[in-house]
Amino acid sequence: MTLISTLRIAGLSTLLFALAGIAAAQGPVANTSTTSAELEMSALVETALQLNISTGTSGATVTGTTGNTGNGLFALDFGSVNGLGFATVRSSANVSVVADGTGATYTTPINLTPVYSGFTTESAIITVEEGESADQDLAREGGSAGGVAPVTTPVFAFTGASESLNERFVGFRIARTEAAGAKEATLVYTVTMTLD
Repeated sequence: MTLISTLRIAGLSTLLFALAGIAAAQGPVANTSTTSAELEMSALVETALQLNISTGTSGATVTGTTGNTGNGLFALDFGSVNGLGFATVRSSANVSVVADGTGATYTTPINLTPVYSGFTTESAIITVEEGESADQDLAREGGSAGGVAPVTTPVFAFTGASESLNERFVGFRIARTEAAGAKEATLVYTVTMTLD
């Protein structure tokens, strides 16, 4: 063994003894000016999932709270509508209307945004179905303004990654024979993770 190797071994041994002395100086000590304490932290990561509904591009205003303070309840007011499709009657901005011989369909775009964390997949399926309301047969939903249709069974809306903004169209079909008065309908969007 050479002198340099011997010095290296001696230096490393000294360093190891010094470090061992530092490591031993943990917790309450006497006759020293340094000690340490360790804090071991743990957490259980859970999955988290939400679906936000917001105002679409040039759409009528969607109200409701998104994020971790949201409750999943959103609303959209079409304003005043009629079975003839008179544009001057509509009081809600950014609502389109198409009239035909039996009534008028009022539509507006909305955005659906799934937000999730803790899943091993990067994809979610969103479906839509009718809620419960006496006026539910008036509700329409689809991938385009011209493609809105009644939702009679749960319908596939789209598959999306977390925080992907997806535009859909919602509407009311008002027949010429529809009785005047306030009308309400609910669409229930459900996001389900596609697990591998």
